[in-house]
Amino acid sequence: MRVASQLTFCSPQQVLSRTVVEQDELNIIKAIFSLDESSVESSHTLFYDGIISAEIVSVKHQATKSDFDKLISDYQYIDLTGSIPEVKIHRTTKPLLLDFGTNEIETINLKLSILAPLLETFSALEIIAACTFYPAILCEINSALVEDRKTDLLLWENVDLVNKRITPETKIRIIG
Repeated sequence: MRVASQLTFCSPQQVLSRTVVEQDELNIIKAIFSLDESSVESSHTLFYDGIISAEIVSVKHQATKSDFDKLISDYQYIDLTGSIPEVKIHRTTKPLLLDFGTNEIETINLKLSILAPLLETFSALEIIAACTFYPAILCEINSALVEDRKTDLLLWENVDLVNKRITPETKIRIIG
């Protein structure tokens, strides 16, 4: 399977434009390449409107209780397993880490629509990193979207790509 979109979030330091991600039937990434560097159109590629990322990871779901507090101490950890905060979430000096406590897309999408206005000081890329990249680091999962990584690919749809912001209409879905 080959998929492409306007942006592909590989890591906070590597966000690629017009990039194809090729995955095998076991969800292992076999290739990541730019459409701009190719002289011909990539055949059998599905093009999507949005941002492609790796799967959402829950630290709470993966980590042991004895390690949990130590693991999250270097992050601005927001636990979203229960209720959603009622006030805006402001930036601190620590990286944001959003923990939905699940990887169920329907549950995450319901919370994401409520969260969008509360996270307006964060870019969509920071929010994606907070759900996928930083939790993967803490859970000792390969955090970057790279070749040979096994992961579900997510499409973040209805993102304001001009301003790189999520909106109340932003939804994620598994592609492939």
